[in-house]
Amino acid sequence: MNNDLLLPALLALLIVFVLAVGLGRWIHRQERRRGLIEQRDQPLVGDGIGGAFGFIGGSAAFLLGVLMLTSIDHFKATEEIARAEAIAYSAAYDATAAAPAELQPQIRRDLACLMRSVVQDSWSAVAAEDLTGDENTQAWTLRAYATLNAVESERSTEQAAMERIEDGLAEAVKAGQSRLLSARASMPMPLWVVVYVSLFIVFLVVTLLLRPYPPFESLALGSILMLTAAMLWTLAAYQAPFNKSDGVYIAPEALEAVMTRLRDVYPGPVWEPCERLATSEPG
Repeated sequence: MNNDLLLPALLALLIVFVLAVGLGRWIHRQERRRGLIEQRDQPLVGDGIGGAFGFIGGSAAFLLGVLMLTSIDHFKATEEIARAEAIAYSAAYDATAAAPAELQPQIRRDLACLMRSVVQDSWSAVAAEDLTGDENTQAWTLRAYATLNAVESERSTEQAAMERIEDGLAEAVKAGQSRLLSARASMPMPLWVVVYVSLFIVFLVVTLLLRPYPPFESLALGSILMLTAAMLWTLAAYQAPFNKSDGVYIAPEALEAVMTRLRDVYPGPVWEPCERLATSEPG
């Protein structure tokens, strides 16, 4: 679970809950002490306060629902970016079939090691939300580009193949950068303020309305608190799509599947263990 986001959100929810319920019960005690409750001609639950409560509660639920759906959309969009990255690497590697024979093994070796580094290093970096933690992946990317730039071909088929490899590699690198930048969605602070203010009013009004009926008060407040906490958990989980600990995680399955297919179609020594070109240091 992403504690950096979830724990502060739940702590803020608990504080809002305690303050609102405490204020509601204090107001109720003051009313009883002054005899205001017995002086009412009508019950507190009426059309006016019911409408106001419905508006405030509905607004809070709607806003939380919108934020939750936004986080889910962010998760799905990031998942599509990871698939696009895998497809681009697959297309680049398949294009090596028409590359110059003398350089074909080196090009394939660079791409194979680059994909492995993406799965191991770049994915670990994005899971840690450390955009500078994939130096080995960057090193293999530079080596792959250097190998491609050194190729000189005269046949049109080889030139077309090299262009396809370069295009595929460029698309893969672009998708990889988008994946890194999608490590976490951000929600503007004013939206969070509106959410917690709305929840404060909801807890306060429920306490005032149901204080004369303790069992119903506890049931209503507990239900609202649990539902809100669950929505905040969902919101936090989908905001961090590479966090492994909450079960909502984008794994490098697509790229691993691509490498499995490529090993079967293009077997050979290019798939032997790769050396490290750089050491990643979180920063």
